[in-house]
Parts: sequence; structure tokens; C-alpha cells
Amino acid sequence: MLNLRLRPWLSVTLALCVAGCGSSGLADGALGGDAKCARDTSAAASGMPDTDRIFSWIEDLVGIGYRRTGTPEGLQAAAYVKCQFEALGLEDVHYETVTSWNWQTTDAALALNGTPVDAYPTAHTFVTVDQPSEFSTGPNGLTAEIVDVGGGSALEMAAKDVEGKVVMFDLSFILPPAGFAPFVEFLWDPGLTIVEPTFFKGNPFITSFASTVEAAMEAGAVGFVGVLADYFDSNQYHNEFYRRTQVTIPGFWVTKKEGQRMREQMTASATPPTATLHMHGSRKEAEARTVIGFLHGASKDTIMVQSHHDSVFFGAVEDGSGTAAVLAQAQYFASQPPESRNKTLMFATFDSHFTGYQAHREFVRKYINAKETPYNIVANVTLEHIGLQGLEDEDGQLVVSELPEIRGIIENLGPTLKLGLINQLIKHDLRRTVMLQGHLLCPLGAMPTDASFVCAAGVPTASLIAGPNYLYDAADTLDKVARDDLVPVTRVFAELIEQIDDTPSALIGIPIVGEVLAELLYGTF
Repeated sequence: MLNLRLRPWLSVTLALCVAGCGSSGLADGALGGDAKCARDTSAAASGMPDTDRIFSWIEDLVGIGYRRTGTPEGLQAAAYVKCQFEALGLEDVHYETVTSWNWQTTDAALALNGTPVDAYPTAHTFVTVDQPSEFSTGPNGLTAEIVDVGGGSALEMAAKDVEGKVVMFDLSFILPPAGFAPFVEFLWDPGLTIVEPTFFKGNPFITSFASTVEAAMEAGAVGFVGVLADYFDSNQYHNEFYRRTQVTIPGFWVTKKEGQRMREQMTASATPPTATLHMHGSRKEAEARTVIGFLHGASKDTIMVQSHHDSVFFGAVEDGSGTAAVLAQAQYFASQPPESRNKTLMFATFDSHFTGYQAHREFVRKYINAKETPYNIVANVTLEHIGLQGLEDEDGQLVVSELPEIRGIIENLGPTLKLGLINQLIKHDLRRTVMLQGHLLCPLGAMPTDASFVCAAGVPTASLIAGPNYLYDAADTLDKVARDDLVPVTRVFAELIEQIDDTPSALIGIPIVGEVLAELLYGTF
């Protein structure tokens, strides 16, 4: 059944197909070609969009399905954004493409001593380094002794002798919101609602995965089972491809409860326990599409507004909400007369967020480092994760709070813009928001947002981010979106963009570039 929210766009696509789609009809049009969507002249498409309109964009994206890079749904998401950009009146709307990866399994199962285990395959494992490949554990699977290495440190693995074995370890989420405390510049949270247990609990982005699995591979392990020790009761944790760690052995995730059951069974086993891993699938090269559109101003100095449209599951919060937030900015500014803009506005939604960030890196190479376009990017605004707080009940089940997830705005703006942003947060009462100093985080590559590569390249940036515990899970559905914050977020950042537009480009930020940072850390600067 078609998602009814998609009908206006699908009707446009159908019309385009009648005009010249291939024999497969809607499928060809849905993947997006060169055909252009008509300008939307309705009242709803003008001015500051309301909550229902912004949320409808999220509904449309969720209705497409799992928007994974290189899949029909992923291409359809890019086509949807392109059509919306055109309908809102953006100019020079186009795709920028780059080769990324599509990893998928056709069959995956785990057993302990022959007994099936409820497990989920660990994404981007069992790969051939830097190469596309098909992978298989064979018709009978891979069976080997399984050993428990606890937290998975290299010392624990050395003590257990894991060569030729399957290792079982606890995955740790190692960066809680409290970890950013040294970088706090300003907090808007009347009542201090952020001072509660989740403030000290890690989010699922920065984990012990890379260090643990690298240690396992170096020690000769042939597979792994990761226990989601810091997660709610779900094994559908679809991790990103951490491009510096290419995992050549198969792996699975299990819940904390299932991990405890496995450990009890392993302890009770009269003989060394064995795990059997069945994993069959492929990693193929895939086209990643970035969608870009412009609103031209009096100069080519350009303010960039970005998010990403891809997702691992339905991705309502990550990053249907971010993409909708970019569309909201596009609608608001497209409604203003061109002569009101001192600078050009660029709007972009990226692909490859979960598969290696190839699109982001190519964008930085082309637009910022090599300067192959006339656009001089002088500022970046990145919008991600407008979601409700995820909690766990006493039984480990996911519970959603009525409060928004604690969010940070990591920025390296100049003093006037910092003060303006503070005033906007208070004015629009965007509670549970922390401003974080990004002057060191950016050049160190320690900015855990979609803006990391742009900011590290020296572009002054304000990046909105939150880390609810359900981001990489099938649980990231429409009910997790912080609906009441959609318009306040739009207003705060629209006013920030207007203030950036009025600021001389040389005064927008105070980025610390790599050479200066090196002097600060190692020299006598």
C-alpha cells in the first residue's frame, strides 16, 4: 500500500513517467532522472513552514522505506529531495555522485552448541579490504570454539588465546553527553532537566567497536559476537562503516539478555562451547547521490545548509528530521526576494553517511580544497536529529520521554554570531540545548556530526546534533520525532543564517586551522 503522504510527489513522478520514463514506468521515475519537478505555488509552500508541513516531509521519507546507500529506496530518497528543492524554487538543483558501498546479507544466523541464538548480523563485516566482494561461511557455516573476552581489550584477548576462535565481548558506548562538558559555552535548560542518569550514559555513535574488533583480528579470531551491553533490549543495532576499520571476519550482535543466556550456557557446557556462524552476502560498489540546490545572492560567498537523507532503517529522526529541517530552511529563504541576500545559499543533503562518508569527502575536495566551482563556502549550518529522549525501563525496554533528547550545537563562530545564537535559543525557548565550543573539535576531526569534514577543512560551522539511543535501530520511527521542536529549530537557524548573511565573511568564524593547532599543542605559539 502506498503511503498517502507520498501521493502528491508520486503524482508528479507519474506525470513525468508518462512524458518519457522507461518501460518499467514508475520505478524509473522514482529513481530520479533529469526531469524537473514543477514549482509549488501553493500557500503552504511559502514562508515559514508549520509543524504539520515539516513533519509531512519526514513522513514521506519514512514512507520510502530503508534508505540505504545504493538501494532503490536510497536513490528514491535522493529523487524526493531533488523534487522538493525544485518545487520550492531552488536553482541549479542537481546530483553530485560518488562511489560508495552497499553491504547486505542474504542469509545470516548464529548458533551456540547447535542451539539457535537470537542475533543480528553486524553491518560491514566479512569484507575484502578496499574491494567489492561476495562473502560466505559455506553451506555448513563457520564453527569454532567461542571464548568470552569480557570488555574485549587486547590484554583480555591475549589471556584467552583467541586464535582460530570466535570471541564474545561487551560493546561499550564510550561517549556520554557529559563527555562534552569541557566544551560547554552555554546551556539553555531552565530547571536543569539534563541533570539525570542519561546525561552520563554513552550514545551509540562512539563505541569500543573498532578497537575491540581490530584487537580480535590481530589476535587471529575468526568471528565475533558483540553483546550490546549498553543498549536497550534490541539486537537491531545497524552500525556505520567505520572506514578506518575494515572488518574481514563475520560478526553478530546480541542483546544484553541474550548475551547473559549465552554466557550461562557456555559456563554449563561440559566441553569447550562452539559457535556456528552462517553469513552470506555481498559488498558492492554503489552510487551515492548528494542533492544540491542554490538560492543566489549578491555574491558567490556561500552559506551551506546540510543534512543527510540516507538511513539504515526508516530513519525518522536520523535523518528524516534533519532533511526536513533543511527543506524548511529552503522554503523559508526561497520565499524571500533575491535582493535580500548578500550571500548565496546552498542547500545539500548527503548520502554515504553510514557507508564511509565518500560523498562528504568528495564534496570537500571539489568545493573547498580544489575550489572547482565559483562558490566560496564561508559558513556551514548542519541540522540533524530532532528527536525525543530515549530511555530504558526496568526491564531494558525502550521508552520514549516527552522531553527532547539533549542536543548540542557544536560551533566555531565569531563572538557576535555566538551571542546572536544564544539570544535565539532563549527567544525561541529551545530547551535542553547546549552550545559547544568547536574551535578545537573541528581541526582534530573530533566533531561527531555530518559537518565534520567541512568544519575540519576550515569552514566556520554551527552543527546541531543529538544522540538518542535508538538512532541506529529499527525503533527510529515517526513517534520518536520531537514534533514540537520542528518550528523552533527552524526559526533559530533561519535567524542565525540571516545574521551570517549580514556578517562580513572574514568575521563569520574563528577557525583554528591545522598549522595553528599544531603550534598550540606542540610549539611555543
